[in-house]
Amino acid sequence: MTNMILLLQLLIASTAYSLDNGLGLTPRLAYSTWNFYGTSASEADVHAIAASLQRTGLKDLGYTTINIDAGSLNRDPTTGKLVENRHHFPSGLRNLSDFLHGAGFQFGAYNDISGHTCGQGPAAGSLHHYEADAEVFAHDWQVDYLKFDFCGVQMPGSPPENCTGVVGRSCGCVPVNSTEQYAAWAALTRALNKTGRPIYLDFCPHAIADGIGTEVPKGKLMYAPPKDWTLPQRRALSNSLLVEYDNTQDAWNWHQSSGLIFNIDAMVKATDLSYSGPGMWNYADMLQICSYGKGNTPGDGMTLGEYRAHYSVWSVLASPLIIGTDLVTVERDHPDCLALLKNEDIVKVNQDQAALSARLVSQIPPFGSLEATTLNISAQVFARPLSGGRLAVVLLNRGPVAASLSVSWRELGIANGRAVQVYNVIKRHSAGSATNSFTATVPSHDVEFVIFGHMVGEKPLHGMGVTP
Repeated sequence: MTNMILLLQLLIASTAYSLDNGLGLTPRLAYSTWNFYGTSASEADVHAIAASLQRTGLKDLGYTTINIDAGSLNRDPTTGKLVENRHHFPSGLRNLSDFLHGAGFQFGAYNDISGHTCGQGPAAGSLHHYEADAEVFAHDWQVDYLKFDFCGVQMPGSPPENCTGVVGRSCGCVPVNSTEQYAAWAALTRALNKTGRPIYLDFCPHAIADGIGTEVPKGKLMYAPPKDWTLPQRRALSNSLLVEYDNTQDAWNWHQSSGLIFNIDAMVKATDLSYSGPGMWNYADMLQICSYGKGNTPGDGMTLGEYRAHYSVWSVLASPLIIGTDLVTVERDHPDCLALLKNEDIVKVNQDQAALSARLVSQIPPFGSLEATTLNISAQVFARPLSGGRLAVVLLNRGPVAASLSVSWRELGIANGRAVQVYNVIKRHSAGSATNSFTATVPSHDVEFVIFGHMVGEKPLHGMGVTP
C-alpha cells in the first residue's frame, strides 16, 4: 500500500504540478556558510558576511543571496514546530531575514528532505513536516532561497528507521530508489509551491551508481539525480540540482579520489549538460575559490591558477556560483584571489541572458574512451553559446606541465575560413582575431578563457543573436 501511495504521488507531481516559480532564469549567485563555518555559523557571522559582500563590491556584482547552511535549525520539543537554533541566532531568523532584506540581500535557509540533517549541529529534517515547515520558511522567516539536503538516506535493502515514540524531533529516512525519492522531493516542492511565496529551490538528490558511464563503483552513493529522471521531471522539482560524485574539497586532487577534477567530470558524466536552462541548472556544488585550505571542508588549498580554473569551468558550465570562503581573510591576505572573484566578465558569462547550456567540445584522452579516467585526463575544452551570437570557450590544462591547447572551428561549428574576434576573459581585454582555430599555451592546472565574437558587419557565430 505504501508503494502504491508513493507511485500515485509521483504521478500527480509529474502531471498536475510543476515548479514554474519564475526564478532561476540564470544560475544563482550566492554566499553559503557551509564551506567555512560548517554548523557553527551565527547571527554575527551573517552580519559580517553581508558587510564583506557590500565592502568588496561582490554584492554589486550580483552576489546578493546569503544562505545559512546546516546547524541553524531545531524543533520545539513540545509542538514539533521548526525553530531556529537560538544559541547561534539569539534575535531569531525573522529578525535576521528582515535585516538582510533591508540591506538589499536575499535570505537563504537550509533543511533536509529526510528526518536528519548533515553535519553535527541540531537536526531538524523536514520529513513528515513538509507543509508545516514550508509555511515557516515562507511566511514566518520570509525565505528567498532554500537548500534542501539528503542526509537521511535509506539504502536498498535497509529497513526503515524506527521512529516509534519519537516526539519533538525529526526522525526517519527517505528511500534512495528513484521512484520513492522523487515522490518525496515532489511532495516537498508542492508544499513550498502552496505557500505562494517564490523561493529559489536548491535540491540535493542522490543516486546509487550503476557502474556505467561514471567511475563511481556500482552500488556506491553519489550526489546526483537518478539517471532515469527526465528533464521535465527535474524542472518540476527545483531551480538547481546538485551533481557531484562527492562533496567538493579544497584541492585539485584529494587523495586520488575527490577534488576539483572529480567534480568537473561528474558534471560531464553524471548528468546531461544540455539539461541546464532557465528555471533549472545543473549545480557543481559550492565554490572552494580563495579558501586556501582554511575552513570546514577537507583539502590543503589550491594555487591561484587552480582557483582560476575552478571559477572559469563553473562559469562556462552555467553552474550556480556559490561562494563559501572567509571574505575578511581574502581581503587581507589574498587580494589577487579577490580580484579573480570580482572578475565581472567571468560572472557575465555565467549570467548571460541567453541562458543556453554548455557542452564538452573535446578531451584528451577522448571522451568515452577506456583511457579517459579522471586521473588520466590531461585537457578539456568547454564551450557555451552566449547572447549576441558569441561563444565562450574554456581550454583547461589538467596536466602537470604547460601545454599548447587548441580548438578548431569545425569542433565549434564555425565555418572554416571565417575570422572571429577574440576577447580574453581573465585579462579582460581584446586578444585580436583568429581564423580556422584558436591555440594558446596554458599553464599546468590553469585555463585560457576566451569569448569569440563575429567581425563587424558579419553574421553572429550562432543563432542566438540577442544583444548582450
